[in-house]
Amino acid sequence: MGRMDRNARSTAPVDGRGCATETVCGWPRVLAAALGLSVVFLPLAGRAQEKPAAQPVTPNAEYIRKLIPERIEGTYTSGRLVALEVAGRNAYVVEPTGTVDPRRRWIWIFPFWLGIHDGHGQLHHRWYVERYLKAGFHVAGIDVGTSCGSPAGARVSGQFYEQVQRQFRLHERARLVVQSNGGLIGYAWASRQPERVGRIGGICPATDFWTWPGPYNVIQFPTRGLDYGLTYDELVRNSSQYNPIDRLEPLARQGVRILHIHGDRDDLVPLGPNSTELSRRYRRLGGRAEVVVIPGLGHGGTPLYESQPLVDFLLGD
Repeated sequence: MGRMDRNARSTAPVDGRGCATETVCGWPRVLAAALGLSVVFLPLAGRAQEKPAAQPVTPNAEYIRKLIPERIEGTYTSGRLVALEVAGRNAYVVEPTGTVDPRRRWIWIFPFWLGIHDGHGQLHHRWYVERYLKAGFHVAGIDVGTSCGSPAGARVSGQFYEQVQRQFRLHERARLVVQSNGGLIGYAWASRQPERVGRIGGICPATDFWTWPGPYNVIQFPTRGLDYGLTYDELVRNSSQYNPIDRLEPLARQGVRILHIHGDRDDLVPLGPNSTELSRRYRRLGGRAEVVVIPGLGHGGTPLYESQPLVDFLLGD
């Protein structure tokens, strides 16, 4: 989800976007989350609050809509962007321009747009991406919309993997970064092709669709062709077949390592059912999973976008 100021309140703009507590730039919070946006949250303990703007900014739904880019664009200090199209969907690979990792390891970002310029020219994961590239890792992503972990989204992700792994001669095991709604998307693919996954780094990820976005929205959010193709009742009856948190065993058998960072004040994608519970289940299956809990943090803020422990985990041997 996009980055916003941790100290904003309902009468003050957040990161210049005028986003308030109950809505995000005038959009219902759950819908804004589906687009990959943060919401306001409490300040971290012991950190001085920044002075709010003198006047509130009118919510701008058009600004929010344009956050999701229609074109693949981006500039990097240590990388070169290659725009792709896979299964009719926008995709990309960023190649490191310096020394390339001898094993050609790579980072796959969910949702895709966090690793490129959004529709306003901002690169939300720049701090992370430049460190991946400097270490010689490739960076990649594909737009599968807010597919909420659907099998259709996972199939397109599989096609993307096959194309970029072959075309760019990348390591056979991708390292995934899954943030917010990208948790459902990334884990859905990973659980179906666990032999192609090395590690999963989660940033306040949704992993249990009962908690976010809820089964009704799981049916409603995806676009046609990337949806579940189920009725609400069918999804509810068969939820354990589709809910990512219920599909961890294949990953544990393949030895996939997991690290999540998550704020304990996150009331949109709560820490307990999405990260703590996943870690508990994964360890019971014999897997290795850790959760870095950030006290006082909600669903957004600098600690989620500049986490050295997450970088160390993703780039480690």
